[in-house]
Amino acid sequence: MNRPLYYLLCAIACTSLISATLPTPAIAEAMQPPATAEQQAQADATSDTGKAEDGTNTNAATDTVEDSAATSIDTSAANTESADGTATANTANPTAATPGTTAAIDTAATAPTPTLRAQTNPTPAAISATSQTGYAHSATATQNGVIFTVSWNDAPAGTATTFHVTQTNGSSQAKARMDVPTYWDGGSQESVCDPSRPAWSGYCSLGTAGHDFTFDFTASGTYRIYFYFMDNDRNDPQNDKGIYYLRTTAEVTVNDAARPSVTQIVNDAVDLCRQETNGSEYDMALWLHDWTLDQLEYDHSLNWCSAESGLTRHQGTCESYQRIYSKLLDAAGIGNGRITGNGHTWNAVKIDGKWCQMDLTWDDTSDNWYGDLDQRHLYFGLTDELMAIAHSDHTANYQKDDYAYRSTDLSNNYFVRNGKAEKWAETYADRIQQHLDTKEESFSIDADNQSFPPSISGIQNGIIAYAMNLREWITADTKAALFAASVVAISPNGRWATSFLFKTTYLEPPARLEGEYRIALAMAPSMCVSAAASGSSLSRWGSGLSIEPDAGSGLYRIKAADGRALTAVGRAAALRSADGTDSQLWSLTETDGGYVVGSRSTGMVLDSRRAGTSEGNEVRLEWANGTGAQVWILFTR
Repeated sequence: MNRPLYYLLCAIACTSLISATLPTPAIAEAMQPPATAEQQAQADATSDTGKAEDGTNTNAATDTVEDSAATSIDTSAANTESADGTATANTANPTAATPGTTAAIDTAATAPTPTLRAQTNPTPAAISATSQTGYAHSATATQNGVIFTVSWNDAPAGTATTFHVTQTNGSSQAKARMDVPTYWDGGSQESVCDPSRPAWSGYCSLGTAGHDFTFDFTASGTYRIYFYFMDNDRNDPQNDKGIYYLRTTAEVTVNDAARPSVTQIVNDAVDLCRQETNGSEYDMALWLHDWTLDQLEYDHSLNWCSAESGLTRHQGTCESYQRIYSKLLDAAGIGNGRITGNGHTWNAVKIDGKWCQMDLTWDDTSDNWYGDLDQRHLYFGLTDELMAIAHSDHTANYQKDDYAYRSTDLSNNYFVRNGKAEKWAETYADRIQQHLDTKEESFSIDADNQSFPPSISGIQNGIIAYAMNLREWITADTKAALFAASVVAISPNGRWATSFLFKTTYLEPPARLEGEYRIALAMAPSMCVSAAASGSSLSRWGSGLSIEPDAGSGLYRIKAADGRALTAVGRAAALRSADGTDSQLWSLTETDGGYVVGSRSTGMVLDSRRAGTSEGNEVRLEWANGTGAQVWILFTR
């Protein structure tokens, strides 16, 4: 969904590392007050602060004083609609239910089907008392002769539940508040909202008529809500003291097919993911990443912070993005972890045994401000160092000895996997080659994205440097081992400057190949490249091709008997009239079991499509992937 990113430029000069810049939502998150426990030791000390980053209600853990008198009573039996639409009987519950037990929620058979994007109350709404006198459920607590009562009825799907709060024997100054609801559906318990938001700490006057609070329950599962009572103006003739802390609990269990649980939504998404991908960890991680971004908008009020809010209310903070993605990855069997820094949270993901960093919150944008850089996937599959460009606190995270998610590899980066990184690197190839041809051991090249914010260019150029290091570099007679690094620094005129720094070691001249060969697929040696004007394919013991060294480049030209040269034409490898262009230059790189045949002009390599080994199977150009479909052996005729 659309969420613009705003960047506060704050950076220092470094190699492949600059300071973080935060979008507006993340800045706001970073400025939230630190968590504290519920403290109500005096009359007006009524603030509840503390973001529940572990998904639990921080108030619940500390509100233990004077709770023994609290009870919960259902005053009527009800019919509950099961997930399959059948009606099941529900009996009265004389005591407070525990999470996971069946509590009453009435859903009429004729209730309208709600939209999961229905408008909800983001904060507890205190409204005037209603004239209703009968309620299906109630919860009470007593202290010093005062009775504090919360009553409610079951609300149809798509309708907010009203909690009627009253007191007996208290003063006209008595007041109450509703705490953040927690949600539980058999998995981990989580606060639906951020308990540190001021709206959840405010008390409202009860008077003699009471007040109503409302909340939408949008998912099947169990919700627990604490209600707090205070009457510091009450003069007890015998004890001469008021009531500063009294709590009771309302627990609502929803079992409604129109409102699936978080677990059900997650499992359904993973099932669909398995159907629409090849089942690899990378493809599933990417699909689930994109699916998550499609589900929610960033909550600029910073209230909604749960998987429940993200999946059923379609809004949430970074906590929602991180929790949803974690639940999806867990269900898909993909390892993951939670990372925090700069008042923000994101995911570490383990793909094919390698950890990488993912920030779905910052990927949730439709902006297209930086050429062909897809901002929706900028933070997909980063190293620790590159993520620290966005979130400076992460430097301290990954430098700890016990850090569990060390991410040092970009092989699962989005732009590396889709070939974009190689295309970016290719735009610098000629400039790099000029330095290599003169045997320079160190040199620098200005980056083309000088106008980008350092937080953007630093990450993009780190990915480009990785692709540069994967390429094979050869001078006229020597193979070059090249190391490229991205540099972002302040220039003498006070402006940001981005560049690449290169260190090069020149190796012994590679062995040269020359003569007529059959180029055969290593995993099916009888199947050889048969080249034609229309393209190449596999042919059993196909005709030979002449391999000729190119003196100027150190690469090779591959020709048919009639003199036409093997040419990269898009993704096709076809015979064309010899013209001396780079599209007819090929590298022959030794690998385990044979050679990888690479195109100078495209950066791609010869590949037997879909790893086929049958007669006539297409041979075309694909990005190097290390599979047997790209390994060839040479037979002399």
